[in-house]
Amino acid sequence: MSEDWEISWSHQVEGRVGAICCVGEDSLIAAGNIVRRLNSDGDFIWRREFSFDVYRLAHDGTNMAVLAGSAFFILDLSTGEPIGEGRSVAGGFRDVIVRPGGGWVLADRGDHIHLFNRRGRGIRRLRPGSLMKMIGWLDRELLLAQDADGCMRALRLGGDDAQRKIESIRWSWISELQEGRLVVQKIDGSLYEGVPNPFGWDQLERIPGDGLIPISAAWTGEGWWTLDVSCDLIRLPMSDDSIRHPAGDLLVSNKVDRMLTSTRDGLVRMWVAPHLASRRRLLFEEIATGEIRRLDWEQRQVIFEAARDAEENGMLSRAIELYDSLGRADDVHRLISLREGYDE
Repeated sequence: MSEDWEISWSHQVEGRVGAICCVGEDSLIAAGNIVRRLNSDGDFIWRREFSFDVYRLAHDGTNMAVLAGSAFFILDLSTGEPIGEGRSVAGGFRDVIVRPGGGWVLADRGDHIHLFNRRGRGIRRLRPGSLMKMIGWLDRELLLAQDADGCMRALRLGGDDAQRKIESIRWSWISELQEGRLVVQKIDGSLYEGVPNPFGWDQLERIPGDGLIPISAAWTGEGWWTLDVSCDLIRLPMSDDSIRHPAGDLLVSNKVDRMLTSTRDGLVRMWVAPHLASRRRLLFEEIATGEIRRLDWEQRQVIFEAARDAEENGMLSRAIELYDSLGRADDVHRLISLREGYDE
């Protein structure tokens, strides 16, 4: 990792972390059966408790979807208050993704996907077959997914609900679609970055480096970062001198200048980009300078009061020394003249 990326805050939360999510500069953390929202400084804003452990989170900027147990819940993102009642299916849901234009798409643990509106009201159920992962949207109706065989499919969730296999390659791992791009890994371990379309690829290029087994990836303004199977955070493309930083088991980003990582046992960290890290250092320097000035002023007040007490008690030599340490030349000359008058 670039040395300029820094950890802006970290927390050790109780419970096993099931999911994390970035909300602009804020973050969402699901640990055990509790979901918390934190602000950009890592301060807790609200918390919401569920009956079962939470394992998926997603948000649309206004509301958030929570998967816990066999149910799907919607919360107000700003307050954490529930919106409506939860929805459940036998066996529970596997994944959730925000639908362009509003609403949610959920994949169950069988071979169905479920469409809901913004407030969690069911719209329809489709049967595309068993899906390993919902990858992202190619447009408002075309959902890219990885099927049970590891191949990518384009699912049209409108009109005739058609679907097609984009290609016959069986990928061992596929990242989420971010900014129209994704990272994929072949069964032989080779990594690629590509721009998919409904019929294949607009671009697909090999990423240099071998021996990396990613479990998660996130896009930032500097490109791709990944967590590998050893829980290290690494910038792509990996090179011989790439620095590995222990980070955890989960990785997300706000797609610009912040990354959130977490270990399963609760150590959560917020990483900030170089320009934010520099701004943060300057802010701390300003705070420190202001504190030094405040303490210096308080110290000068104490010395001044001690000088006045010494003067009132006739300890002129002591008062002169104290006034002189404060640079109060007029008071020093006044007391010298006064002491000389006493000497006469």
